Amino acid sequence: MSALNGKMDASYGMINDTSSRALSGSISIPVGDSYGIQVDTMYQKVAERDFYGLGGHFFTRKSETGLLGLIVGGVHSNAISNVSVGVEGEYYFDMFSVGGFVGYDNVMKNSTQVITFSPKLNTSRDFVMANLNAAIYPMDNLMVRFDYTSRLNRIFYDLTVEYQTPVKGLAVYGDVGLGDNDFFQLLGGLRYYFGGNKTLKARHRQDDPPNFLNGVTGGAGLSTTQGSGSTQQTSGGGEKMKP
Repeated sequence: MSALNGKMDASYGMINDTSSRALSGSISIPVGDSYGIQVDTMYQKVAERDFYGLGGHFFTRKSETGLLGLIVGGVHSNAISNVSVGVEGEYYFDMFSVGGFVGYDNVMKNSTQVITFSPKLNTSRDFVMANLNAAIYPMDNLMVRFDYTSRLNRIFYDLTVEYQTPVKGLAVYGDVGLGDNDFFQLLGGLRYYFGGNKTLKARHRQDDPPNFLNGVTGGAGLSTTQGSGSTQQTSGGGEKMKP
């Protein structure tokens, strides 16, 4: 991997019927010539409920070939906690990248007032997680990526666009996500990269891996809305007020 590097994100948008505000960051430290360690953090506020995340990667990468690594992460709120471990990988072509992860999810409810994901979660805490993604770079500073994700017996589809602006290290991005039981998210934000003056494609292939806690694969997938009245289940772990 390259030298010490990292990134910070700030995003705003909608998850189901409620707003989401999030901050996240990553720092990646080289270990020898071929290995790296990364620490991920995340804070997300959805419907007045706070989610905190912490994760890590240990990986090896060749910028002309791909990446292989181990991931571990957790998201916690007063309603639900999630711990995930798995294996991640990426493979690079000229204008294309493919990647994904596979692993194990453990989920615990911290409140009896929350209905999450599916009735099966009332009796199950352990799940298989998996992701496949494909990215294209029409220009070296523009990425379009499609994700297919399975988490907690739910299927999610995401389309992400990221563009690195002429301002050194500054990128803008947007994400549209759909999932089982009418789950929907629309998020947009700013991302600032630390570590050298590189194109977006070079950053994605030489620097820190994606923050595992971001988006529907982490905090967004666990987000719930609150209310004082009765609730009904929605996809992605959300609740909404009955009419």
